[in-house]
Amino acid sequence: MSVQYPGPRARGGGQHPQSRPQADVPEEAGENRLALAAVLDGLLALTVGLGVSVRIFPDADGAVEFLAGFVPCVFAVSFVNHVIGTLLVRGSVAKLLFGMRVVRWKNGRRPRFWQTLWRWLFGFVLIALQYVLEGASVGQACGLRTVRRRDEMRRASRAVSGH
Repeated sequence: MSVQYPGPRARGGGQHPQSRPQADVPEEAGENRLALAAVLDGLLALTVGLGVSVRIFPDADGAVEFLAGFVPCVFAVSFVNHVIGTLLVRGSVAKLLFGMRVVRWKNGRRPRFWQTLWRWLFGFVLIALQYVLEGASVGQACGLRTVRRRDEMRRASRAVSGH
């Protein structure tokens, strides 16, 4: 039995992606809210990373041995918070506490793994260059946008009601 491929027009995707109408994506969250979330996420990574490193490496003698265990623990906690957390619940701990979500900036859908990974890495590069790049933010990077949950819910309710 042979099954024929229906082609893009049969599935409704005959248009070029850039010629399709743009989705109604909420505006980016404010810089103050993003900055507070970044500081809280940083403190969370440092605190939990410290607790994990002391628990895993209790006999670290000297600063070099301590840092050799502490730094990877901080990165691991940050990765779980920013990448895995964004994939599972659409935001890091602090973003959720401040009422924000991370969405794809083109269509408002859930972020993909590689987008969240690159955004997390971009955040570290941006932190390192923060003094050079005044005003730059990770709020909308790597195809993702951080939006207020309230705006996203408003957009979803308009889509359901047809307005």
